[in-house]
Amino acid sequence: MTDFFASLYEWFGLNPLFSTNFGDHLRGLDTACNDYAATPIYSVVGIAMMGLSMLFYALYYHVVDSVKYSRRGSWFVVLLALIILDFCIAFLLPYNDIQAGNFCKSEDFSIDGTDCFGFAFSNSIWAAIFFTFFSLLPFPRSLSVNCKFTPWKM
Repeated sequence: MTDFFASLYEWFGLNPLFSTNFGDHLRGLDTACNDYAATPIYSVVGIAMMGLSMLFYALYYHVVDSVKYSRRGSWFVVLLALIILDFCIAFLLPYNDIQAGNFCKSEDFSIDGTDCFGFAFSNSIWAAIFFTFFSLLPFPRSLSVNCKFTPWKM
């Protein structure tokens, strides 16, 4: 699971928005720099991102499902709330590790807050992609009474 989310957040090796040292930390490199035995933050944040995307989808299309909120603007507000929440989660988890000193302290291993920002930005983009993907699925969306044509018709 960690490798899947690592490839996702590193944009399949094309252009990660953070350093490779930070990527090693997110994979779970322990403080002694010996093994990947620490908590794999990639997996934690990735599962949270996918779960929140599905939750926000379900809330918008199946729980709220109101005529009042069946406009494209309401869909974008839900998407924006998801992006902000996912950004905060992906920023704060590794940032707290950095502040607490829970990372490899080798001479050639340096990470900082800009890495956290890049990872959080990447997570926000993927959250938007997954939420949009879930919104494109015709079957569960057609069960919605009022919002089934938001933001586009099927």
